[in-house]
Amino acid sequence: MNPSEKIILQAIQNGDAGIYRELFSKYSKSLFYYASKFVSADEARDVVQEVFMALWQQGDTLRISTSLNSYLFGVTRKKCLKMLRQQQDTTNLAVKEAEYYQSNADTINSIIEQELSDKYQDAMHKLPPKCLEVYLMSRQEEMKNKEIAAKLGISEKAVEKHMSKALKHFRSELKEYLPMLCYIMQIMP
Repeated sequence: MNPSEKIILQAIQNGDAGIYRELFSKYSKSLFYYASKFVSADEARDVVQEVFMALWQQGDTLRISTSLNSYLFGVTRKKCLKMLRQQQDTTNLAVKEAEYYQSNADTINSIIEQELSDKYQDAMHKLPPKCLEVYLMSRQEEMKNKEIAAKLGISEKAVEKHMSKALKHFRSELKEYLPMLCYIMQIMP
């Protein structure tokens, strides 16, 4: 769990209603689509509501050891499984899940890539303005340090310092996504 998720967990434990609205807004749609792979659309809506009700009810006793994203999707899957068990349809879940992941590998990869992209954008927006400007000129505009220094009227050493700071920041912010990056690199042609 990253530092920002620890803050979110603390807010949940403190009963902050605003954080629930934010989490519902951020995750409800993707949880609904995930749940609807296993159960009907109406049941998927119920499952998502149950996930957030459980989150609210657990409040101060809630303990999460994985990422918040993993936790919410795991709870959603468990609730779908419980619902299907009640319908005497557990085999169907395993079959549906296997078929879904088999036939929708590109969709799963795009979800992973989107999550990684969102985290990268969040990390980028946390950089100080000058550091971000130098980083973007180097990485997006592919300018050399000398060109950046001349354009901004700063020394090359200052450019190197800003780049070093930016890269260190990204390593820190995205460290939990290293396994995901490795996975994406393995599946790319």
